[in-house]
Amino acid sequence: MTGAVTRPMRADGRRNRERVLEAAAALLAERGLKVQVDEIAQRAGVGVGTVCRNFATKDALIEAVLGGMCEEMLEQARAAQADPDAGRGFTTFVTNVAEFQGRHRVLAEEMATTVDMPTGAVKIKRALRHAVEDLVSRAQDAGALRSDIGPADMAMLFAGIGHAAALAGVNPLLRERFLTIVLDGLRPIHATPLPGTPLSFEELDRLRARGHKAAARANPHRGGAPDTPT
Repeated sequence: MTGAVTRPMRADGRRNRERVLEAAAALLAERGLKVQVDEIAQRAGVGVGTVCRNFATKDALIEAVLGGMCEEMLEQARAAQADPDAGRGFTTFVTNVAEFQGRHRVLAEEMATTVDMPTGAVKIKRALRHAVEDLVSRAQDAGALRSDIGPADMAMLFAGIGHAAALAGVNPLLRERFLTIVLDGLRPIHATPLPGTPLSFEELDRLRARGHKAAARANPHRGGAPDTPT
């Protein structure tokens, strides 16, 4: 028995998909996860059925939008890696992520809740993690970043900045305030020794997995399987 042949998407179908993604990205950036599918359809100028044909669930549509945002963050990380001044490259990347969260509320909300780089696209997520690991390592080797910080510690700090950026009606100065506190706390000069050890992404994955298991035990009637660590 031969496999089914996948037909290429028609030009009008591709245009509709692009319009849906553009509308979703704009609305999710403005208002975050509370945006409804019918609002996205209206902004895109298509019917709800068209949205559902391209994205089976709202979560699938959000995941596609977040994937595109993570690609942009990866480009920013690689630009920071190319900076010959490792400390400046690291600071630029952290600042850019905070500003990106401020412009894209859905990203801020996702990073505030998942405590990690939010995407189901495993290849992009791994590349972004590797870039963050490299930025941290290079800045530490240059003496611009305290040596007791791990790459996943940065993910936790991004989550805190994301929470500030996601607060409804918050003044952007609050995000800048927390960003400045974070950057000052990462400098090696007169740093107070940190308890524990630097957090790696592998350790972060284990912590998240234990959290999922604990939540499942506390809510045995709640459906859904925990995320698989990447």
